[in-house]
Amino acid sequence: MIWYGCDYNPEQWDAATVEQDVRLMAEAGVNLVTLAVFAWAELEPRPEQFELAWLDDLIGRLDDAGIAVDLATGTASTPTWLGDLDDDLGSVDRWGRRRAGGARGHHCPSSPAYQLAALRLTAALAERYANDPRVVMWHSGNEYGGPEACYCERCGAGFIVWLKRRYDDLDALNAAWGTAFWSLRLGRWEHVEPPRATSDLHNPAQALDWNRFRSDLLLEQFTAERDLIKAVNPDARVMTNFMGLFPELDYWSWAREEDLVTDDTYPDPNDPRGAQDNALHLDLMRSLGEGKPFLVLEQAVGAVQWRDLNTPKRPGQFRLWSLQAVARGAQGVCQFQWRASVRGAETFHSAMVGHAGPTGPRWDEVVRLGAELETLDLTNDERVHADVAILLDWNSSWARRAAHTPDDAAPDAELRRWHAAFFELGIPTDFVSVDSDLSGYRVLVLPSHFLVSRATAERIERFVDQGGHVVGTYLTGVVDDTQGVHAGGYPGPLGELFGVRVLEHWPLPTATASPVPGVARISGAVRAPFPGPVESHWGTLGYARFAELVEARGGDALATFVDGDLAGAPAVVARRHGAGRATYLAVSLEEESLLAVAGALAADAGVRPTVLDLPAGVEAVRRGDRLFLLNHGDEIRVVGLGTLSAADPEVTEVRVGPRDVRVVGLVPH
Repeated sequence: MIWYGCDYNPEQWDAATVEQDVRLMAEAGVNLVTLAVFAWAELEPRPEQFELAWLDDLIGRLDDAGIAVDLATGTASTPTWLGDLDDDLGSVDRWGRRRAGGARGHHCPSSPAYQLAALRLTAALAERYANDPRVVMWHSGNEYGGPEACYCERCGAGFIVWLKRRYDDLDALNAAWGTAFWSLRLGRWEHVEPPRATSDLHNPAQALDWNRFRSDLLLEQFTAERDLIKAVNPDARVMTNFMGLFPELDYWSWAREEDLVTDDTYPDPNDPRGAQDNALHLDLMRSLGEGKPFLVLEQAVGAVQWRDLNTPKRPGQFRLWSLQAVARGAQGVCQFQWRASVRGAETFHSAMVGHAGPTGPRWDEVVRLGAELETLDLTNDERVHADVAILLDWNSSWARRAAHTPDDAAPDAELRRWHAAFFELGIPTDFVSVDSDLSGYRVLVLPSHFLVSRATAERIERFVDQGGHVVGTYLTGVVDDTQGVHAGGYPGPLGELFGVRVLEHWPLPTATASPVPGVARISGAVRAPFPGPVESHWGTLGYARFAELVEARGGDALATFVDGDLAGAPAVVARRHGAGRATYLAVSLEEESLLAVAGALAADAGVRPTVLDLPAGVEAVRRGDRLFLLNHGDEIRVVGLGTLSAADPEVTEVRVGPRDVRVVGLVPH
């Protein structure tokens, strides 16, 4: 079964509207509704006085309509009375200013009053509903880490406790943080502070550990709520909603604590790369769940309300992107929200039922998709297989963001670009952690993987020894897991594997107005750093933003800088290692060159697109023995199945209309 549903906030509506809503949900094919995400004040209007009769009634009404419930703990946004119990309930920003109420998530996560009240509410809900078969899953909190971090004294004290567990003694902490620099040696544990606003650049190692601590702090809240629910019913399915490539939390560690991976995904309809962005979210969620089906818990039917310009999805695009999620491994698509609010901060966020009511083409599309998903009998065993993996480690991302590197712009840009390249090439891609099993992949990409520990390097070497192909890019292997630079040149412990040593980073300036020769007599004769064109056996490679001065140390140069400041230096180096190969790119390739190189490296490793020679605009994804053909463009396309065999032998090509989807049954593997 495919879940199809929405967030529902009945506390915003009168009884007549709620009655109409349940009837309309059944008409739309809704079979899952998330309740009580922001209903704490309705569930507990006064301390320790719970009012759950309204929730009982609504769960019963939904069940009568054949609709299951995802029940939230309601702890993501506090009721006003909680502030009466803790004068310091509001979180503190890095400048020491306490945040006021009046918005969701303003509380300090270390507040004892908040922690006690949140667990008390969760326990009350669990006691009443954890064994209720109508509640098929539980939603703890909401979008953990979305509100800005708290830097108060209580969180600072928690940081010290966390550091003591990690380092045992102060000497080890001083060594890890490099406090000999700038006379920052810590003489007592009490000298440790969160990385608040300060007079100059912060300590990168301190910031890295703070990110680790904050992720763990919020995870403790999730697991505490989860454990209360499972104490009543060990089989209860408990999760929370992720936010794609969210920089604040280590989703690998979070996913291990969840029963189901879920995501909120909001690609921009104004961005031609919206489907590309959506695919990244979906592939990441599938990977976090180790290939198991996941759930899109939030997406928009039309427009969102939080961008500067909130254009709605084009006709058919809501269905198109929903089925893209199913194709890439989702076992359900849910929307924020059911009925568009008429008051509050999200008034103009689209919904399954808009302000005009259940009418018009948007409503027709909602109903059509519900009917279609009901007939799409996908099982949990029908999965997406990928031969290519991209290494993603939040510790590396945090280290890069904290390090004041030669290029601090868009630290996850290279990861996104490599995933986008394989998306455009039609090659399925997974994400993997430093602990993942790599044995099922042919290609592993390290896109500017800044932090590489010795243990990670050894795992990558084994992957290559056993026949894998690893691809590393500039700014890989710069620091270890305490943010210390690898001595002897980058990429540190991966240098021998790649057969290179990086001598110097060359971030490149964007184009600026040049002085006029002959007018600015001296400046007009000067040019900006220019590594030079890159020539390779793939042809001339275009690059931008970044280059490195590299020397080959056992590797073969596949591309070389010519006629510039780095003339003669290698730009791409490859080396055989065991049964596999390692390739290092010392440049940030422009899109056309990146697609050419990524495609060639994949082909060399025996990786091919799902469907060869796809027409423009068409995405092809195989899930189990079904082929999803998604046409993101505005023209009718005809897709030949090539080497794939349809279950119906008469089908050798498929016609797909603009922003349409066709699902083709295939002969089993």
